[in-house]
Amino acid sequence: MLRKYTVLIERLEASGNDYARYLAQLPQDAIHVAPAPGEWTAHQVAAHMRDTERQVFLARAQRIVKEVHPAVENFDQEAWSRAHYDSHEPLAHILAEFRAARRKLIVVLRQAGPKAWANYAIHSAYDKISLEWLVLHCYHHTLEHVAQMGYAREQDVLRQLNA
Repeated sequence: MLRKYTVLIERLEASGNDYARYLAQLPQDAIHVAPAPGEWTAHQVAAHMRDTERQVFLARAQRIVKEVHPAVENFDQEAWSRAHYDSHEPLAHILAEFRAARRKLIVVLRQAGPKAWANYAIHSAYDKISLEWLVLHCYHHTLEHVAQMGYAREQDVLRQLNA
């Protein structure tokens, strides 16, 4: 495997660990509070991360590794959330499922050979997407939510300091 893919996989793995760590630091009374009107709570974001990890990133990586130019549809996260989100689902369960899906994704990526890295899927909105693009997209998606949880943690620290 090319060094650039190895480094990317390592970063993806570390970003998932960072996300889980930040999320676990949030106090229980804060996970169901939206940071602003119309925004998702940390609990909703956790469910979103788990769902996109399983339904999008892992599923697409598996198909790119096994199939030649598979067709993949766009994922409507808002519609999925409306249909599947459960505000009573324990956060620990959501987080465990996210971590399991991320571990599976890492295994798929580490086992992918040169043909898989050269392959691509046909995406309904983006046209051709490669395994490299998918991993980059997953990594940046994770970083976006790492920052979001980090900012939430900052706000919690400020609340404590100014209480």
